[in-house]
Formats: sequence, C-alpha cells, structure tokens
Amino acid sequence: MKNIKVLLVDDEVDFTASLSRVLSRRGFDVEVSSDGLSGLARIINGNFDVVVLDVKMPGMSGVQVLSEIKRLSLPALVILLTGHFSLPDEENSLKSGAFAYLLKPYPILKLVELIESAAAQGIRA
Repeated sequence: MKNIKVLLVDDEVDFTASLSRVLSRRGFDVEVSSDGLSGLARIINGNFDVVVLDVKMPGMSGVQVLSEIKRLSLPALVILLTGHFSLPDEENSLKSGAFAYLLKPYPILKLVELIESAAAQGIRA
C-alpha cells in the first residue's frame, strides 16, 4: 500500500501532536490543522486518503467539514472523534458518509488500524 496521507483536524494540540508522532513513525504522511475551516481548506487543496476530525471545534465543526467534503465530492474518508457521544449523532454521521464515529479517548493503536482500513477501502473504491 502506498504511503497513507492523513489530515488530523482537532483543536486539542496535545492530541494531534501525539497522534501525529505515532502515525509518522508508522510511515504515514501526516498534516495537522487546529480548526475546521483551515482543515477544510487543506482538504480541498490536498489529496488526503483519510481525515480524522474532531466533532466539536470552535467555528466550523467536524460534522460541517464532513458535509462540505461530501458536497464537494472529495475522495478522503472521514473518521469523526467526539468527547460527547450520542447514538443519534453517530447514526446521522454514518448516514452522512463518515467512515467511523468514535468516542474519545479512543485507543491510538486501534485508531491507527482504523485509518489503515479506511485508506484501504478508499484505494479500492
């Protein structure tokens, strides 16, 4: 499999720094954005395989970014992370096209496996 290009979009700097280090050590090509609007700009201008999005961020939420990704028919698969899980939100996110909807804190090594699965699915599509 080619190098997986991942964008992490989360306003929690410690989280993105930690996950970025783990993914980079595993050979992923990782970029980080600290808010939804700048994340969306990077997604539009980049060619990401997977986007890991925080649901609740100041300004543009992860759900709004997901909606724009789908509206623009961008190829990146989206994994949503939230600290405030709700079953209706999960169902709506998955119906809206998210690859996964996960509760924080999610085990980093399991998240790595999920990113790999998403990227493999995107390559086959």
